[in-house]
Amino acid sequence: MSKQTYPTFFDQPGCVMHNFAIDGSAVGASPGSAGLDGRGKFLCNISKSANVVTVNWLVAFGDIPYVFFQTGVGQNNTLVEIVSSTEQQLVFQTVQAADGTTPVNDADLYVHVDGYDTTSYVS
Repeated sequence: MSKQTYPTFFDQPGCVMHNFAIDGSAVGASPGSAGLDGRGKFLCNISKSANVVTVNWLVAFGDIPYVFFQTGVGQNNTLVEIVSSTEQQLVFQTVQAADGTTPVNDADLYVHVDGYDTTSYVS
C-alpha cells in the first residue's frame, strides 16, 4: 500500500492545513521570514519583541484559524499563550511552565494550523 498525502479531504468547505517550524533565536524584531522553515516562509512573516511573537499571514484566512503549538527539542519548560488571533495575524508569547510568567525569549516551536477560507459550513 502506498502512502497517500494529497489531496486531503475534509468534512467542511475551504479547509486548509499548514505545518511549519520556528527557530526562535533566528526571529528578528522586524517582520520577515528569518526563523521560519521552508514551509513557514511561504505562509507568513514573523517578528518578536522579547518573548512576544507576531505572525502575519501572507494570505488571510476566511475565519480565525485554529493554531496548535508543540515545543521543540530542549523546550520542555515552555508554554505558549495566544495573546490575540485574527484572520490576518497571530500574536503569542512564550513563558516558563514552572511559573507561567517568566519569559522564554527564543523558543523553538512546531506549529500546526487548521484554517478555512470561508465562514460558511455545512451541517
